[in-house]
Amino acid sequence: MSAYAFFVHVRHPAYRLVLSADAPFPPATSEAEWRRTRVREAADVNTEVREAVDRDGYSLFKIGLKLSEIPKD
Repeated sequence: MSAYAFFVHVRHPAYRLVLSADAPFPPATSEAEWRRTRVREAADVNTEVREAVDRDGYSLFKIGLKLSEIPKD
């Protein structure tokens, strides 16, 4: 069964990164910029997150968005 590693950005903690637990970091960033917070089994990870990791090699999201930031169109 596959597992996913969750990370929080060191300087900007609202940003979260999810990788396959055995994958290297994407070339646009480095492991030093992130702190691992947990590892979850695939069944405990949202489908959209798993699909993004499969497609892009990672899933990146931000905690704390406001409803007013959702586009109206």
